[in-house]
Amino acid sequence: MKKTTGVVPFFTLCILLAALSLPGQSAWDGLQRLTGTWKLAGKPQFENWEPAAPGVLLGESYQLAPGGDKKTTEYLRLARLEGGGIVYQATAPNQNNGTAVDFPLTFFTTDSWTFENPDRDFPQKIEYWLQDGAMLRVTISGGEEEPIVFWFDKVPAEQLNAMPTLQGYDVFISSRNTATIKRFDAFTGQYKGEFGKEQIGGEAQDVAIGPDGMLYATSLQTQHILKFNPATGDFIGPFTSGYDLQQPTKIRFGSDGFVYVSQWGGSQSSVVRFDAATGVFDRACTGSLNGPLGQAWDASGNLYVACFFSRDIRKFSPGGTFLGVATAPGLFKGPSNIWFDPAGSGDLLVADWDEGSIKRLRPEGDTFVLQSIFATGFARLEGVAIGPDGFLYACDWYLNQVKKLEAATGSAVGVYLEGGDMQRPNGLAFWKR
Repeated sequence: MKKTTGVVPFFTLCILLAALSLPGQSAWDGLQRLTGTWKLAGKPQFENWEPAAPGVLLGESYQLAPGGDKKTTEYLRLARLEGGGIVYQATAPNQNNGTAVDFPLTFFTTDSWTFENPDRDFPQKIEYWLQDGAMLRVTISGGEEEPIVFWFDKVPAEQLNAMPTLQGYDVFISSRNTATIKRFDAFTGQYKGEFGKEQIGGEAQDVAIGPDGMLYATSLQTQHILKFNPATGDFIGPFTSGYDLQQPTKIRFGSDGFVYVSQWGGSQSSVVRFDAATGVFDRACTGSLNGPLGQAWDASGNLYVACFFSRDIRKFSPGGTFLGVATAPGLFKGPSNIWFDPAGSGDLLVADWDEGSIKRLRPEGDTFVLQSIFATGFARLEGVAIGPDGFLYACDWYLNQVKKLEAATGSAVGVYLEGGDMQRPNGLAFWKR
């Protein structure tokens, strides 16, 4: 989309207010019928809409290559405004410096919705027209350009079920300042309550789903990993035994049958591990570290630990031998979480709490060096997780939000969750009901 400047004219605002005041009609309720996946007739091009936070629908336009590779062409968002209006926002990669373009709703009927921004070159108008709930016509027009019409068909349920989705999942978020675990419906964004305050005590840190399907949590004020039933929120009991943790923070279940815990205690600032099935203490995995947080493993089983205060990533052998600082100096202000590229490139991704960014590092000899800035736009960045739908979700600790990103490119999709009195979210975990 080409960028122009200006404001929405007064006559457009009048049309918007008139349309939204039509008696007996609800544009927002009608727009919920867009939810689902739509395929462009005759082409491997799709448009998908899903409910996100209350008052928000997130959309995505993408193409599928013959081999199944996905290329996102545009991120979309429908949002209700505080004044009662509705806005359609479009963000195209590599255009407008990655900023969204707003198209306010100016007219609607039972089955159609018109969004306009006459200050654009093209398009100035975007029209959605739903026919029989199974066919969608999208028309873009404006200026001297000829209108372009796209016809989409609703993807059948059996095909949709084969696609990765958040349907049927809950997402749990550790809320540090409320000392609770917040539960949301992962697909709709509906807040479903909180639990754990009595057991957590204060300063909730991280959450994870164990191999047994139970929910595990840490708090700076406990000496053990805590175990909860994710279906009910009921506290099962302290999980770990044989070792008292000091200020436990990040936890991660490894593929080797152990659960790893970073701790910040003055005399125990290190990473230790417990049997993932029994919770019995096994051994220390590192020596003393300066603010250990997130953990990750390479293909050889070497352990990498993000060290917040020393501002680096440290590497340890599977047996616990220190193999050196794994990152070039000066890359971070406060690394909080790390993970290896799920696509298998060998690149290491690092969330920087202080900078509010994610950096992509490539291996160069025995050291990882900066490849690119993968994502920005966070005030304070901590907990991250790859969702069941393949997207990356990240906690903005300061803004009390969870944001959604394209896992392969880091492109921002939008705000995924906010509300529910979430205060300083530290970590998140998805659980299939």
